[in-house]
Amino acid sequence: MKKLIFASILITAVFIPIAVSEGQVMPVCSIIEETDTEKINVNIDKELEDYVVGVVAGEMPVNFPHEALKAQAVAARTYAVRQLQSDPNMKYEDIAQAYVSVDKMKEMWGNNFDEYYAKIKNNVYQTAGEILEYNNEPILAAFCSTTNGYTEECQNVWTQDLPYLKSVKSEGDELSPYYSDSVTVTKKQFAGIFGSTDFAVTEKTNAGYVKSVNIGGNVYSGDRIRQIMGLRSTCFDMINEGENITFSTKGYGHGVGMSQYGACFMANNGADYKTILAHYYTGTNLKNL
Repeated sequence: MKKLIFASILITAVFIPIAVSEGQVMPVCSIIEETDTEKINVNIDKELEDYVVGVVAGEMPVNFPHEALKAQAVAARTYAVRQLQSDPNMKYEDIAQAYVSVDKMKEMWGNNFDEYYAKIKNNVYQTAGEILEYNNEPILAAFCSTTNGYTEECQNVWTQDLPYLKSVKSEGDELSPYYSDSVTVTKKQFAGIFGSTDFAVTEKTNAGYVKSVNIGGNVYSGDRIRQIMGLRSTCFDMINEGENITFSTKGYGHGVGMSQYGACFMANNGADYKTILAHYYTGTNLKNL
């Protein structure tokens, strides 16, 4: 998809992520579903699990396969537990995840509410109480919609080097409807924003995400360019096209942690949620609360 953006929009364009999550709720995914017959654990914290249901509904497309939804549930629960442990007075509604209420779900899904709610709740409750840990601590369970084919290392996005958020191959992301995109501006618009039309991508990470760009002698981080230009990803190329400059992107989101469309692909190819989580969160362990 190619977008033309006008200068008045570009000046104010700022991308604001929701905590460590950048999931999507507008899916296009070929799903292979099977009936889930696992028993649901009855020893649960209902308040926590119902919160996780709302987060999964807000963070991941409901038509994704069971095992991907379970992986998302564990990631969401892990993040919530990590936040609550850091601040025991924090309320669920203050945890920075894309939680949606039951009323909002009814509005989103209309006549499909009963079916969709039951699907998400079933998958959440079948992982009830499970979180991811590293060195006996809940992990920072980052995730994104779509990578460029590899996840990004945490230290390249948030400076913090976390051993379980390393770059790994993410198969199937190229099937995501958000995998490729472009944003085009005129050179006049570009110069109005940056003061020059001379540019060069000066450094990329090992995973292929832009680390720095030089524009007219000024150095910008890839993330800053993403914010200013409203790009889907920091994996981008900058292309001179006559009187225009085009940003061609791959992926959607910060690229750190679990890729939702990668999880979808893995689930459709037979991986269970534990395998998905172990792939994206290196060296972590599942623990029951």
